[in-house]
Amino acid sequence: MLKVDNINVYYGQIHALKDVSLEVKKGEIVALIGANGAGKSTTLRTISGLLRSKTGSITLFDENVSHVEAYKLVAKGLAHVPEGRHVFLQMTVLENLEMGAYTNSANVKAGIEDVFERFPRLKHRKDQIAGTLSGGEQQMLAMGRALMSKPKLMMLDEPSMGLAPILVQQIFDIIKELHEAGTTILLVEQNAEMALHVADRAYVLESGRIKLSGSGAELAKSDEIKKAYLGG
Repeated sequence: MLKVDNINVYYGQIHALKDVSLEVKKGEIVALIGANGAGKSTTLRTISGLLRSKTGSITLFDENVSHVEAYKLVAKGLAHVPEGRHVFLQMTVLENLEMGAYTNSANVKAGIEDVFERFPRLKHRKDQIAGTLSGGEQQMLAMGRALMSKPKLMMLDEPSMGLAPILVQQIFDIIKELHEAGTTILLVEQNAEMALHVADRAYVLESGRIKLSGSGAELAKSDEIKKAYLGG
């Protein structure tokens, strides 16, 4: 479904991603874990067309999309839930969801019903201004807005950041439900333990390079991963 091959991304003179290659197969949850500043968000932003690589290629649904604009990738079936949620704070919950459907305008009503079924709390707050929601509710709204485009592949960037433990568990339960419903997921997450628990496969990014890869279960048992990310 997604193949990233040998990408190198720079911020000015800073070499942020160094020869990064990864792949996501249909039906998988693939986790990308690593410390702050490792390049995880940069990887997602490059895949979604917000940044450009100097080298290599990005193949999405068997098409080279290395130079395709971000909004066109949404129409092709890619959704990116960014770090920090970035919901439209002055709009209502309902208006945010409608904005998420701009590539799927023929099925807005059905899409909203699906989102409300998955996120009942949003239904109760549909007329509430998004900026007044709690952090967990804003994360649910960001995910719901992404689902409005009916994505084949959803990329989630730090969905548990800043949330209380009980909400973190809820978000990961939702991720598992989305996966079981047929959505392929690329998950960037600092909570390595939770990410590896739900992931079919995972990559470890360190200083802009892929350092390790393997199944979620294999990496969760790795002494190196336990020491670096799991407090072992």
